[in-house]
Amino acid sequence: MIHILQKGETLYGISRKYNISTEALMAANKIADPSKLREGQRLSIPKTYTVKKGDTLFGIAREFNVDVERIITINNLKKDSSIRIGDMLLLPVDSSVQNHSESGLKIAEKNNRTQSPDFAGVPLSSVPPKPLEDPRTYTNQKVDKKIVWPVSALDISYLNGKLYGVSITSRLGEKVKTISSGAVLSIGPYRGFGQVVFLQAKSGYIYVYGGLDKISVKPGDTLNFGDEIGNLGSDSLSGKPKLYFMVYNKDVPVDPAKAPRGY
Repeated sequence: MIHILQKGETLYGISRKYNISTEALMAANKIADPSKLREGQRLSIPKTYTVKKGDTLFGIAREFNVDVERIITINNLKKDSSIRIGDMLLLPVDSSVQNHSESGLKIAEKNNRTQSPDFAGVPLSSVPPKPLEDPRTYTNQKVDKKIVWPVSALDISYLNGKLYGVSITSRLGEKVKTISSGAVLSIGPYRGFGQVVFLQAKSGYIYVYGGLDKISVKPGDTLNFGDEIGNLGSDSLSGKPKLYFMVYNKDVPVDPAKAPRGY
């Protein structure tokens, strides 16, 4: 399905219209900077599935006649990953649309294979993760580590390029906590940034927490300051435990160190 972007539309509004997550829409269309969308742009609406009670990855794969390994790969999951009610999964392109070479799902799937190759039938769980060279660039500037951050900060660097925010090096498995109260907009994998949580405060600020291994919240949850949203995982490129933290106010990026904190 193709959506033609109209004047005034936002990714969040489009994702609500088609009942998909914002990050799934971004991944399917290789969008790194939502602020640079243009009127008339064609957006591929990815095929998704919302997990119901009793679902398993193998059951979903059988239902849609796809390989479970492909579901694991394009969603950046692990072989032993568990799924929860309300999780939204990207589904592989089926045979009826294989010849649609510019399909957003096919592009997203190909990109995810670059990071998590299939290794010709070898189970993913038996392939040791191999850190890749990190193409992102960072700026080291003085940041107050004593202010409230989502995780304990061993090192903080600012991201350069299309995405503005900070990369916080911490400890593997550390609990990631909110720095502001608000409602969970969406959750799920985003290529290169692990599992991501979008949270919107009453003020309208949107807080983006990326780099999680496990998520303990679901869309619609109302969270308070300091609530746990998941555990920090290893960055798919550097192999280090990094939290990618970004804040937006009306689609304009905000310095995470200066973003509002508290209830």
